[in-house]
Amino acid sequence: MKASFVAALIGVAVLAQPTPTVQNGRIEVPGGTLAYDAAGSGPAVVLLHGAFMDRKSWDHQFPVFARRFRVIRYDIRPFGESTRPDKPYVVPDDLLAVLDHLKVQRAHLVGHSFGGAAALDFALLHPDRVASLVLVSAPPNGLAQPPDEVKQSAAIFAAVKDGDGAILKAWMAHSIWSVSRTRPAVAKELEAITARNLAIFRLTSPPYAPVTPAAVDRLKDVTAPTLVIVGDADTPGIRQGADLEARQIPGATMRIVKGADHGLPIGWPDEFNDAVMAFLGAPR
Repeated sequence: MKASFVAALIGVAVLAQPTPTVQNGRIEVPGGTLAYDAAGSGPAVVLLHGAFMDRKSWDHQFPVFARRFRVIRYDIRPFGESTRPDKPYVVPDDLLAVLDHLKVQRAHLVGHSFGGAAALDFALLHPDRVASLVLVSAPPNGLAQPPDEVKQSAAIFAAVKDGDGAILKAWMAHSIWSVSRTRPAVAKELEAITARNLAIFRLTSPPYAPVTPAAVDRLKDVTAPTLVIVGDADTPGIRQGADLEARQIPGATMRIVKGADHGLPIGWPDEFNDAVMAFLGAPR
């Protein structure tokens, strides 16, 4: 049997490895429940999604990471299939409940945007539960947004009165999607994710209680090994937040993905997965 043929067979065997079984469930937390998925074995990796998204926004990562890790993703309240809180709650408290319920002592936290800010807050509150941090296009809580980005966000909420179509149009017009919206497959996926969460734009009171002091003033207190990853086509405010984290978090490393905007894990999954896997010490 020729060596090249043997090598080809080995390659097929690797590609054909079975996909880990996915465990689905709900976790009781004060004032509601959380929907989650878990798969794989080994060190725990928790994936935390962005605002107006849900756990399925990690579809490009969940099965890949589950081949090497015990991967957990859940819908942060009030998004996805988790319940809406009836009063403001502390987001890291739910993450602690997830780890405790699934008997995870320490986890690698990978957070995109809002989810990354929540992961950073958690690492400051519970440093002994965090093996490492991956902050994906995720400015720290407490960092002021540039006025233009505040104006764009306000336009989305102003569109609520005109219906779901107007909300979605305003959301996709935001400069965070400057590249993604020009790529039909990526735009379609982002629109589908957001469409599942449009009702959240209509909430009349904030669902979150702030963590104090704000993370922006405590970056030097982070003890977990940290990767900051951002696209060079993301907004100035988000790139500013990433730069600040990379400079002030002790020992942090930074990866800039060329051509990527805020949809980095969705629109540039190969570059993203390779960078995060390498950081976690498990290159693909």
